[in-house]
Amino acid sequence: MFVETLPIAFDIEVKGFKQRSVDTPNNEIVIKGPHEAFVENIRTNTSLIRRIVNNENLIIENLEVGNITKTKCAVCYIKNIANDDLVGEVKYRLNNLEVDSLLSAGELEQLIADSNILGIPEMISTERPDKVSKYLLNGRVVIIVNGTPYGVIVPAVLIDFLASPEDTNLKVNFANFLRGLRVLATFITLLLPGIYVAITSFHQEILPTGLLYSILASRENVPFPIIVEILIMEISFELIREAGLRVPSPIGPTIGIVGALVLGQAAVSAGIVSPILIIIVAITGIASFAIPDFSFGFHIRYFRFVFVLLGFMAGFLGISLGLFIYISVLCSLRSFGVSYMTPLAPSSNVDGNGYFLPPIWKREYRASYVAPKKAQKQEKFSMKWKFNSNLYHK
Repeated sequence: MFVETLPIAFDIEVKGFKQRSVDTPNNEIVIKGPHEAFVENIRTNTSLIRRIVNNENLIIENLEVGNITKTKCAVCYIKNIANDDLVGEVKYRLNNLEVDSLLSAGELEQLIADSNILGIPEMISTERPDKVSKYLLNGRVVIIVNGTPYGVIVPAVLIDFLASPEDTNLKVNFANFLRGLRVLATFITLLLPGIYVAITSFHQEILPTGLLYSILASRENVPFPIIVEILIMEISFELIREAGLRVPSPIGPTIGIVGALVLGQAAVSAGIVSPILIIIVAITGIASFAIPDFSFGFHIRYFRFVFVLLGFMAGFLGISLGLFIYISVLCSLRSFGVSYMTPLAPSSNVDGNGYFLPPIWKREYRASYVAPKKAQKQEKFSMKWKFNSNLYHK
């Protein structure tokens, strides 16, 4: 490159590499929202973010992780919104990783997490630039890893994993209805099989007589105890789910549907399991698909086996003790200095930053638990066209 008035020329490296073009998201599908996802190239990903957050305060700092691979990582934040201590903590952890290689964002999550206890996810992993931009504008920090089509958002709290990118694009009553369904789906996935085992093993008296007789009649020819019966079906369902993911995509859904129907019908006909157990397993499986975050959904699916065993050993007492320990662990976790259960415990639904969304014209403040530099994100009267100008300025 020659520049007029300069007696020198610049030799600029312009080589490129083959890369995948920007495509639609595969794992975070929305109906009413953008349809573009990150790719494996870090520069393409940062450009997607900058195209949405078109502001000079968006800072993208490049770091290298891995003594051999020298993997490029980009720390993204908005300078006049994100807390300096949070940004400094993220960069400190990245700069103090002594590993030979870093090949994915999933590896990075495990290396910089506060705690890996119980496999509870403490960072949000997303393939959507619009979701990343939304969290950036609310004071979070995002890490992009070269070679991975995902962005890592920190810090994260429990309610973030039950939120969908589509929620902010829907009217508030529809979005809150869907959020309520996701909470219900989480409890069903985690507790329904364990509650069924506890009732049939210890607490038959709480069932109506007709339903109890129906359950006993359906299990009359089943040779296995209830714990073996439910473990067979739950493990079989997980095998079908995993097989549907690993086989070629054109026949993946077919394996899932045909495998579930044929296996369930054959198991009932052979007297291996009872029909009502098929219903319980099917409802649990459908509810698990309603959890929007893959990592959190995997965690809930894993721990439902723990509650099945607790329900078999001690009934409702075992499930209650398990829930007490589980919630205590959740309350003790911190993600980059933020309590994992905020704003539920400690309880602080200040300025409408709880799980359920207020109307969009009432979302005046950013979440206080990330301590943003700029707390207010819109005026009290944001719809100026609707109010008298004198009232607005007052």
